[in-house]
Amino acid sequence: MNAITSSLRSMALENKTVFLRADLNVPLSKRTIVNDFKLQASRPTLDFLLQKRAKIVLATHLGRPKNAEDELSTKNLTNWFKQHGYIVTFAKNPQEAAQKVHRLKKGFILLENLRFFPGEKDQSSEFAKELKECGEIYVNDAFGTLHRNDTSITSLPELYEKKDKTIGFLVEKEIKHLQTLTNKPEKPYVVILGGGKVSTKLPFIKAMLHKADKILLCPALVFTLLKALGKPVGKSLVDPAQFEAMKELWQLSNSSQIIQLPTDYQIALNSPEGNISLTADDEIPDNALGTAIGPKSIINFGEIIKQAKTIFFNAAMGFANRPETTQATNLLLQTLAKSDAYTVVGGGDSVSAAFAAGVAGNINFLSTGGGATLAYLSGEKLPGLIAIGD
Repeated sequence: MNAITSSLRSMALENKTVFLRADLNVPLSKRTIVNDFKLQASRPTLDFLLQKRAKIVLATHLGRPKNAEDELSTKNLTNWFKQHGYIVTFAKNPQEAAQKVHRLKKGFILLENLRFFPGEKDQSSEFAKELKECGEIYVNDAFGTLHRNDTSITSLPELYEKKDKTIGFLVEKEIKHLQTLTNKPEKPYVVILGGGKVSTKLPFIKAMLHKADKILLCPALVFTLLKALGKPVGKSLVDPAQFEAMKELWQLSNSSQIIQLPTDYQIALNSPEGNISLTADDEIPDNALGTAIGPKSIINFGEIIKQAKTIFFNAAMGFANRPETTQATNLLLQTLAKSDAYTVVGGGDSVSAAFAAGVAGNINFLSTGGGATLAYLSGEKLPGLIAIGD
């Protein structure tokens, strides 16, 4: 698989209007940014365009708003940009952005949350045309949304000629690092996988059965498999719609033992706020829910991690407001960081966990994508790249 590179370095950009689709979908709490990882990751492309004196409309989505909610307005990002030395002008809709960008003397335009506009999720040709008025050049640097068919990701770039659209430096960097995992990764290749979105993980697990040497399943993902196999999981999070698919994957992997299950669990009694306890893998009480793997599993998984030469981690466990439930994640990530393997951590919760565990600087690559990263590593074609022409 050949590397995909940005054309920005060879483009004539001075005084050109540029629509820059970024992924600035940062976690917010009471309109305050909790983690600015995605904002920092987007800076190289933004800075390059500013240095080249392009006139930029910066666009992103934030969260999953049902209406135009103030808590999810991109206006909440403006202070961060100002604190980092940028001159930013807010635009409440594409029409205002298009008017302001042509008169722009300094800085850039930040467009309101794309998902505030119904056309963004409807693949609307009309909304695409409105966005097209914001830029002569289209740049997609939103790696985390390349697997989506949102209007700004797929319909909009189709309105541009090939010479006037490209990926940004973040997408270029993501693909370069992820190709280390897709182009004959050094063995043993270990995947550590958890989280609650079972349906999005299934194609990835299926693909990894042919690529990875070990797949270490963690909560909450593992509970859907355990329930499908008839084991007690108490009140743990499961997805009944995926029982048959998980059983099929287990049967496919059983002879090779690629999929490894925990042997014990940390559990919370009655509710996520309940008392914390430990239990064996087949003894989860009816009134308990699994929060993380237990100490024996941490040791077992740790030994597998130490032997690995390539590792992909997407398995944040526990509840952020209960530090005692995140210790298993911290310990696995610390083992990861000390290993000699090439390490990649993907997914918003897992990247946040790497920072919380104090090991972010010791991981080879932190991916800004969750679903997009899994889709790319599964070998799926990403709609956002197809629309660019790559």
